[in-house]
Amino acid sequence: MNLQNARTFESVRAQVIARADAALPDAIVRVADLRMTPEGHLALPGDRTYRLNDWSRKNLASMLGLRWDRWFQSTSGQERAEELNRRFSRTPGEKKIRAWRDDTGAADGVARAFLAPTFTPIDDARLFERMHTMMRGLMDEYRFSVVTLTDSTTHYTAVHVTPMDVDGRGDLLHPGFHLRNSEVGASALSIDDHWLRLVCSNGLMVRVGEKRALYRTHRAIDDDQLAASMVIAVGRLPERWKTSFAWMQRARQLEVPHPDAAVAAILADSAEVPRAMLEEAQRAALREADHSRFGVVQAITWVAHAVNKDPDVRFAMERLAGDYLAAAA
Repeated sequence: MNLQNARTFESVRAQVIARADAALPDAIVRVADLRMTPEGHLALPGDRTYRLNDWSRKNLASMLGLRWDRWFQSTSGQERAEELNRRFSRTPGEKKIRAWRDDTGAADGVARAFLAPTFTPIDDARLFERMHTMMRGLMDEYRFSVVTLTDSTTHYTAVHVTPMDVDGRGDLLHPGFHLRNSEVGASALSIDDHWLRLVCSNGLMVRVGEKRALYRTHRAIDDDQLAASMVIAVGRLPERWKTSFAWMQRARQLEVPHPDAAVAAILADSAEVPRAMLEEAQRAALREADHSRFGVVQAITWVAHAVNKDPDVRFAMERLAGDYLAAAA
């Protein structure tokens, strides 16, 4: 990783705003008024049609009580439409449907999620506009090393331009923060302390005092309160970095006799981490010349970065590794 190739705040903000421009107004509709066409498009009142993405399809299956892939694997489009429309007609209540503009022209939009009518999302564009207004100078000190936008979640990793040397021999770590959000109800808004190990681009999230820098479920909040909470969270990071940096230095001194067993203890109970990633992390820990507590952390975060491709799995692995590091205190 070369931070000269990482992105500035203004570059990421421009991408976020451009993405938000493709959003359609939220629609609140009665479920019984929805219809599925044989072509697989969702028909809304007013002659609008939406395609489904993976996340909205998962929402729809949960809402109607069915297993989409299993039930519709061998059915025709007409049969699928008939079954879904039967279930729509028997489902009470309303849903808020969030959607993108469909630039392919196949439909009027692409459904993003089916949510409770009262769901009040804190959208990414709003976050970055608040950061632009209240923290523009502060954000100049950071570079965004990772920006990942999926159907369900968004991830923004920003690291400070000034590194810290964990062992006095050039093992450089860049402190920063990881912002995760979901505009479609998949996760809360959170900011976590983040560390980037320059030599291998591993990421690590640490909770100082067992608290995240910011955690907020999606509900109504005015702009001033939102901006204040973000300013406080980012402003407190340097003091928190001192604590977690000391944990890393201590973790280098703590030998782990069986690093593969330590990896299993860290990851095995997590529903978010696939078995294949756990086993790969065990192999990496045994290969690692450093069998300290810090080495176990690095094995997990290396697999999260280099082998795994799912940003939410990476998030879970980096967070669990950070919890293990914190226990060294």
